[in-house]
Amino acid sequence: MNKTEDYLIIGKEKYPIDKYEIDQSKLMFYPENPRVYSVLNSNNYTPTQEEIEELMCKKDHVKQLKESIKSNGGLIDPVIVRDGDYVVLEGNSRLAAYRLLYKQDPIKWSKIKAIILPKDIPDSTIFALIGQYHIIGRKDWDPYEQAGYLYRTINKSNKTPELLASELGMKISDIKKLLSVYEYMLKKDDNHPNKWSYYEELLKNRGIKKAFDEISGLENKIVADIKSDKIRMAIDVRKLGDISKVNDKLSKKILKDIAEGEEDIYSGFDIVAGSGKMDNNFQIISNFRKKITDESFSNKLLKDDNLGGIEFELKKIERTVSVLLQNIERLKK
Repeated sequence: MNKTEDYLIIGKEKYPIDKYEIDQSKLMFYPENPRVYSVLNSNNYTPTQEEIEELMCKKDHVKQLKESIKSNGGLIDPVIVRDGDYVVLEGNSRLAAYRLLYKQDPIKWSKIKAIILPKDIPDSTIFALIGQYHIIGRKDWDPYEQAGYLYRTINKSNKTPELLASELGMKISDIKKLLSVYEYMLKKDDNHPNKWSYYEELLKNRGIKKAFDEISGLENKIVADIKSDKIRMAIDVRKLGDISKVNDKLSKKILKDIAEGEEDIYSGFDIVAGSGKMDNNFQIISNFRKKITDESFSNKLLKDDNLGGIEFELKKIERTVSVLLQNIERLKK
């Protein structure tokens, strides 16, 4: 077995490392991996290695990674392992992909490329390492996973957000934003990463904050609607802020009706928008649609003397609408 001596820069420090091809069955998943933490580490229960592997191997990104590793004939980036307990500090998805490949061909996929860090490496260095890869680096963790890791680091190490920002080279405002959304989700007992953007919209919208302060029960109703998927997209949360910004008798009544379940944000928004008191892009588009789909207006267009000019303009509108819809679909993903 050939060994190459080298070093790895973590933060501003150099750490001696060894590079091996190691038996992947010896390696252990990192229990603090945010991709499994919120699912398996509930009520201070530490998941078994078997539970972590089962969950990781079901994830779509691991299945895709398995095919990529298979086509490349192995890993491009080695996993990073702590000596002694052989915990994979960086590369848990790659380890899970290897476990899937091993089941298909135990001989070919028995060994995995690994960088071995000293077993006495401090927790602060592990945090910096993981932060380099997943928070300020390639950012393959979603915001919920990033925020969860920061939150647990603060609670376990008593570090301040300011210190974390300094260690990671991030803006303190970005750290605090991640933490505020994560803490709100904890408070509301929602641990679904795909709901992150909904709560992010809630917390950054001043109109929504004003509505929550003024209308009893509205906040709980909106959170319940987010959890139950009654609010279809995160961007739709803004409708509540738009209603609140009108700030008249009708809008306040609608907010109360939403809180009491008499209306939802969609019907409530349409009522207030229909009053003509919302000067926004939605209303412009809505009015255009109503006009162009009106049968009497369509008949007038067809009888117009300048059909060629109308056709030219409609084709330009068609192309623009097509591009807009494509961009909207991209933003929704």
